[in-house]
Amino acid sequence: MLINIRRFVRFSLVGVSGVAVNQGLLFLLTNYVLGERLYLAAAVISTEMSVLNNFIWNEVWTFKDKHYSNSVYGRLLKFHGSRLLGILIGLVILYILTDVMGIHYLFSNLASIAASTIVNYLTSDLWVWR
Repeated sequence: MLINIRRFVRFSLVGVSGVAVNQGLLFLLTNYVLGERLYLAAAVISTEMSVLNNFIWNEVWTFKDKHYSNSVYGRLLKFHGSRLLGILIGLVILYILTDVMGIHYLFSNLASIAASTIVNYLTSDLWVWR
């Protein structure tokens, strides 16, 4: 199995926009809306917004040339399903790095995002936009 380099670059650029959405919302929600004690709740909300951002951009740009066997709603459901394990692992990493190791939550969040990039690409390419 070879990775389509052009598609992976697009996927990565979409991912960068998702990181910006995730980090920006996490910062705003934690510092101005929910408070630092609820940074994990803020992380869930910011992660969901970045997942939706990434789905939309991947749908209209990264995987636009693929022929689909299901509807956009089916792909959205698959996309969310393909992200559940990554989200759970990310929240665990975020908690451990922040609460156990004392690393600032925004740096911990970046580490949790980095941990799931390849798995997210492969599930997107091989399952969601199949």
